[in-house]
Amino acid sequence: MSELIVVHGPPGSGKSIHSKRLTTEGLLGIPVDHISAGDRLRAIRIGKVASGYSGVVNPTPGQSILLDHSIMAGVVFEYINQTLCPMMIIDGYPRFSEAIDGFIKEIQVNHHILLGCVNLELSKDVSVDRVLKRGTRRGEIGVTKVIAEKRYQEHLDFTLYAIATLGMSTKVINIDAESSIEEVWRSFSQAILTLNV
Repeated sequence: MSELIVVHGPPGSGKSIHSKRLTTEGLLGIPVDHISAGDRLRAIRIGKVASGYSGVVNPTPGQSILLDHSIMAGVVFEYINQTLCPMMIIDGYPRFSEAIDGFIKEIQVNHHILLGCVNLELSKDVSVDRVLKRGTRRGEIGVTKVIAEKRYQEHLDFTLYAIATLGMSTKVINIDAESSIEEVWRSFSQAILTLNV
């Protein structure tokens, strides 16, 4: 059994930075692990990690596939159930309101506890700027303003509805993520402590 906290926010809001930092800070006095749904899926697709979902999530070359919500839930909970960490931070999942029922069902079937959701809020301009700077810093090819704007719009069109739907089952704490990393970290860690009470 694990206690779960979902972390959401648009691209560039610091979901992964703050979630990963939480795993090393000893803030809660218990082991904390972090799964980024997107990173885990990419790692499975390139064969970096073994998974029971390898054959399902690997499209044939040149083919793009849209995964069923149950498959994404399977990928996320496969990791959570293998890790058996007392506290798990889930970064970027569920992104669609249609996935919430399956998410809640997996929690119940596996006897986990959902403590809540932390939502890092960011304006479009700041999100796009951060994504472009991050892409340049990492040497990522193909990160353009159009793509950054599209990803932000997807957050508005889909993820905000998922957060609202999730809010019907658990507490959601919104955080202004436009400040400095340290200021956001203070707010983020306080939100985690609040949910962990």
